[in-house]
Amino acid sequence: MSDASKKKEDSKDGEEGAKPKAGKKKLFIMIGAVVLLLGGGGAAWFFMGRGHHDEQADAAAAAKAEEKLKAARSFVTLDPFVVNLADTDLDRYTQIGVVLEVENAEANKKVADRMPAIRNGILLLISSKMATDLTSREGKEKLAAEIALSAGKDLGWTPPDPNAHADDGDEEPESKAKDKDKKSDDKPKKDSDKKAKAAKHKVEPPSNPVTAVHFASFIVQ
Repeated sequence: MSDASKKKEDSKDGEEGAKPKAGKKKLFIMIGAVVLLLGGGGAAWFFMGRGHHDEQADAAAAAKAEEKLKAARSFVTLDPFVVNLADTDLDRYTQIGVVLEVENAEANKKVADRMPAIRNGILLLISSKMATDLTSREGKEKLAAEIALSAGKDLGWTPPDPNAHADDGDEEPESKAKDKDKKSDDKPKKDSDKKAKAAKHKVEPPSNPVTAVHFASFIVQ
């Protein structure tokens, strides 16, 4: 066999020997990729599942707390109101039975103690209405909301200010404008710290002790 033929055979044997090695390397790479994908998918499934479980736990805790609050509520039935309405063309009046739903036994006692003031507020409220204000469902629902507001105030509750802003006090005086510009790099961190501090110390306003108003009877004449 000539030297050229021998070199050709050796080259062919080398290529054939290299192919299996390259194939094995490619197989290892594919297996590694599959393992990484499975691992990533497993981690994602774990964290997503954990997040879903946390949401369910929070929802269950909130529902339990709501049930506890509802269980503490009680009802106070007021004597029926017979009130002349504000109509001027005809003599119109209404007879309404009102039941206050209050948040707890303490609020129930307060209603009894403040009953004259509560009844007076409701009488003045109803007497300011016209018959057409009370005949529709929307009118009755509006009256119920207004009675709850009136009774809550008579129990010492202060409604939250609708114009109040959580960011009150965040504005800086003009005299500090230059310093603010100089320290603009620190502003994101300061704002973040301020918001975190405000969220930590934020106090929810007290809720109306009168949680709902129900009508035992409702007649407009």
